[in-house]
Amino acid sequence: MSQFLFLDIGQLESRLDQNDGLLLVHFGSPLVASCGFTQRSLALIAPEFLDQIKFCTIDIPLQEVQILRQYSLRVVPTLLLFDGDREIERLDRILLPAELRLFFRDAVAFYGAPQPAPRNEDPGRSA
Repeated sequence: MSQFLFLDIGQLESRLDQNDGLLLVHFGSPLVASCGFTQRSLALIAPEFLDQIKFCTIDIPLQEVQILRQYSLRVVPTLLLFDGDREIERLDRILLPAELRLFFRDAVAFYGAPQPAPRNEDPGRSA
């Protein structure tokens, strides 16, 4: 899972300040079995999107209520998608890998950087 950044909550703020594209943050806990399922699902799907989305995992200390409130985390796992430092999407339910793939495709299509238009080799030449 080398495509993931493993951060603690203190490192997230500086990472968001430097973020210049799409960043998916997986908030989880090793104490919650469904978080492991989500992490494995992300590991299966993430390689398809590495050039479009950066991936980050944070283990949340569940007793730290202020952190849970800061990110409005009601359940774990929770996935937050950021564009720059702005939260743009939130998933707070367990998704199968195929559902995650569709979510990422839609997110990249909607929020991703626009692709440049194809260039004509000879603009003076008509077809």
